Amino acid sequence: MAIHRHPTPNKVYDYVIIGSGISGLICGAYLTGKGYLVAILEKNHQIGGSLQVFSRDRKILDTGVHYIGGLGHHQALNKLFRFLGIEKDLEYNRLDNDCFDRIVFRQNNFEWDMPQGWKNFEMRLKEQFPAEKGGIEAFCAKIKSLVAKFGPYHLERPIPGTLSLDDLSEGAFHALGKFFKDELLIGLLGGSSILYGGQADSTPFYVYSLILNSYVEGAYRMIKGGSQIAKLLSMKIHRQGGDIFKYSEVERIETDDKIINVLCHEGKSYQARQIIGAIHPSVFLKMLPDRGLRSSYRYRIENLSNFPSLLSVHYTLKPDQLPYFNHNIYLLESPEDAWKIRSDPDENWPYNCMISTGCERSSQQWCNTINVLAYCDYSKFSPWTETYNTIAHPSFRGTDYVTQKELLIEKITCRLESIFPHFREMIIDAYCSTPLTYRDYLSAPEGTPYGVKKNFNNILYSFVAPKMTIPNVYLTGQSTDLHGVYGASVSALLTLSELEVGKDIFDEINHFLKLEDK
Repeated sequence: MAIHRHPTPNKVYDYVIIGSGISGLICGAYLTGKGYLVAILEKNHQIGGSLQVFSRDRKILDTGVHYIGGLGHHQALNKLFRFLGIEKDLEYNRLDNDCFDRIVFRQNNFEWDMPQGWKNFEMRLKEQFPAEKGGIEAFCAKIKSLVAKFGPYHLERPIPGTLSLDDLSEGAFHALGKFFKDELLIGLLGGSSILYGGQADSTPFYVYSLILNSYVEGAYRMIKGGSQIAKLLSMKIHRQGGDIFKYSEVERIETDDKIINVLCHEGKSYQARQIIGAIHPSVFLKMLPDRGLRSSYRYRIENLSNFPSLLSVHYTLKPDQLPYFNHNIYLLESPEDAWKIRSDPDENWPYNCMISTGCERSSQQWCNTINVLAYCDYSKFSPWTETYNTIAHPSFRGTDYVTQKELLIEKITCRLESIFPHFREMIIDAYCSTPLTYRDYLSAPEGTPYGVKKNFNNILYSFVAPKMTIPNVYLTGQSTDLHGVYGASVSALLTLSELEVGKDIFDEINHFLKLEDK
């Protein structure tokens, strides 16, 4: 075990991690806990990736963590956070047991409250769709059976042969069609599809199952935003002797057989024995030399399809205007919009959006903020794709860009008024994050917030392995597994399990949990 606690003029880190999203921070917390000297490089002014928050009008606005699954005491994410030593300091609030998601189809004048717990979930579906009773039972059983095969999602070591290619290559929409005849039910079960870019012709059933299962088993909202996860992990890293450098945008990585040199935009450089890329794989590859990478591998990674781009509108609200709702609202035009992405902001847009509210305390009575997430074509911002704007590197994109955002905010506001009468009168102000915002802050190609898209038609082609062919170079993050806090956390464990020091990490976690229970 390499232990380095004191900086030296020619410091060589055991690990340099590029990117401070949750997967990079988990890797850093684990490795520093083992005594290794770790540096995390973050190009922005704030760590956390999609965990970041910002403040407007004295209110906290979450950029990416709208709610989290798996945080119940006996659930995997909660256990992982206990293993990492941060769970006891996290503040979160369980969403309503009888309704954590409300699915609304405008054209059908239909809404359905999705309950937590598989027993409640199945019973409620049978009450609403009695003719589909047999299919509902078979559907719920299949999801449980499939999810059980994904060992890392239960903090268990992956067992070769447990998952078949057939398990990974079935389409979600196709699978629902085998269980059900009612198109309303098929749309309803895909009502939260904006969380995973749900499309009839590409979304795998296993992706759908893992995400749905995590929320049905337990859905939670972070109090005062998801940035608390990043802050607690960073504190742990610092206490354990690690370094986190903000405003450190990596330009180039030089590799040889022993030492890797990481060169940053600001002229700084860092040396490491091993490196982990916790950013989008295609962005990471652009930093690497051609040596050691097969041209076919580089071509595949750089040409993988990404999940569609999103636009987010954040509203700050006047006091005591809109009662707090302890659930999310998915507002869709019709059931088919659950499985078809219509992202052109025409006169009827948005066709599919998610509405959530920030939570600042567990006994909250009124909404202080509202966030709306909607699909939006990256191409609609083509006049400004050569511009770049972050707090670390600020610039003004021009009045036309501001006008474009205002038009989109107005469309979203009109949609909200259809479910919250007089909503416009409640607003203090509105702020818009476009696909360019996602691109600039998250190094997300074409503004994708979810990374590389999984496609059941050629599932192996879209897989990105944590271990690369260049010695001592690894990948982690949502593109190596699934997106979201849960998925990106599991991706960190899978990356760590590829390292000699972390090869037994799943056994370590379970040993810790057994000792904790005594």
